[in-house]
Amino acid sequence: MYSDLKYILAFHKIFKLSLNQYFLRIHEYYGSFEEAWRSLDFSPETGIPERYKERFISLKKSIEPQQLEEEYYRSGIGVLTRLDSNYPDFLLHISNIPCILYYCGDFSLLKKNSLAIVGSRMASAYGLKQARLMAEELSQNGLVIVSGMARGIDAAAHQGALGKNGDTIAVLGSGLDFPYPRENLKLFQKIKEKGVVISEFPLGTKPESFHFPIRNRIISGLSLGVFVIEAKARSGSLITCDLALEQGKEVFALPGPITSPNSIGCLRLIQQGAKLVIYPQDILEDLGYEYKTSVYNKQKEVIKDIEEQAKEILQMISWEPVNLDNILDSHFQNKEEVLRVLLELELQGLIKQLPGKYYVRV
Repeated sequence: MYSDLKYILAFHKIFKLSLNQYFLRIHEYYGSFEEAWRSLDFSPETGIPERYKERFISLKKSIEPQQLEEEYYRSGIGVLTRLDSNYPDFLLHISNIPCILYYCGDFSLLKKNSLAIVGSRMASAYGLKQARLMAEELSQNGLVIVSGMARGIDAAAHQGALGKNGDTIAVLGSGLDFPYPRENLKLFQKIKEKGVVISEFPLGTKPESFHFPIRNRIISGLSLGVFVIEAKARSGSLITCDLALEQGKEVFALPGPITSPNSIGCLRLIQQGAKLVIYPQDILEDLGYEYKTSVYNKQKEVIKDIEEQAKEILQMISWEPVNLDNILDSHFQNKEEVLRVLLELELQGLIKQLPGKYYVRV
């Protein structure tokens, strides 16, 4: 860590995200953040409001820059600033450029071509399935998967990428010492080990509802495009899409049934010109990637070899749960035979049984 970093960390602890606006002005005027830290007042040329000057003078008494730097070092948290040569170029072209990125993991991923996958926290079985499969396949074809580690689609996208040793980036709306939601703590640890977790919020920052729309500009900013899988008519995912369009990025959307509230956001995006996605190839081709592999082809090989009755029953089962009684009502009279076929389909990894005699594709 270079000598000026501890003072940048101290400034960030006081100013938080407001430092984004004044970061370069302070550095250019004083020549270093150490010199600015030792200053008793800020020059009007920095443009810093009076209320911030008072806050700085008041809080700097309780902060020891060297101890702050050591705290990050002991926590295993790396720091990138706008002054670093390895700061991701993608983020230099977004609004409110983050002056600091805190990270755990392989920060070199921030320089690679990425795709953001976002969507509903209250995702359906269909949405979760597609998020995992799409992320798995897209990551196998060279794209780093970026998302926000929220429950639902975000988590499924990260898991899909990690499932085949693909690369993934999680962008948090809190400090790295407050991963959210807590139910994704194991996922957080896994991304730290095999991908990278980043945040522009300093240590000690708890997750707040207004943090998440703010961090969305980083999710879209790091990415070549944003792929939405399930979103309601009013959704944080749509905010990410708006940011992507402002940044000149591509927007992709997975269609769903018009009767599902989770489909309305995606269908509206498609109406407005987002690219409709059926297969991962649709995204890869649009971004100029040559398609290499297909997890779908593996299932197609299995389906090709199953008996005709099994194919008929499989066609009745979608990514939304289907009850056994509905299957039996569709001219399948022999319950024992149907149960045998369902068990075989489950053993072949094509379906899964849920509580209450429901079945769903996997």
